[in-house]
Amino acid sequence: MPPTEPPSGHPDYRFTLANERTLLAWLRTGLALVAGGVAVATYAPDLGVRWGSAAAALALVLLGLGTGLGGYDRWRANEAAIRAGRPLPVSRLVPAVAAGLALVVVLVAVLVGIDVARR
Repeated sequence: MPPTEPPSGHPDYRFTLANERTLLAWLRTGLALVAGGVAVATYAPDLGVRWGSAAAALALVLLGLGTGLGGYDRWRANEAAIRAGRPLPVSRLVPAVAAGLALVVVLVAVLVGIDVARR
């Protein structure tokens, strides 16, 4: 039996479900970043300088929060475009998360370098 067409005026359910899976992926990524921040604060308390671990942990937690909120905003914008039959909007979420993570990696690299130089 061939698949039935969605009711007129309603988007194909597959697009909505794919959009929801994408939101869940962004939420998982945000949660992983928050967990990474907690791990840094817990297991690397003296990273390079006295405030180093706290700075890296806070940066990861804030990046995780931003990723989750950005994923939700992207989901809403995509859902509106799908329902209206418009092209999906361009998202700055991927470059923003990549840039934020790159900054955290640079910070941690500098802190580890300081820690190694002191030994």
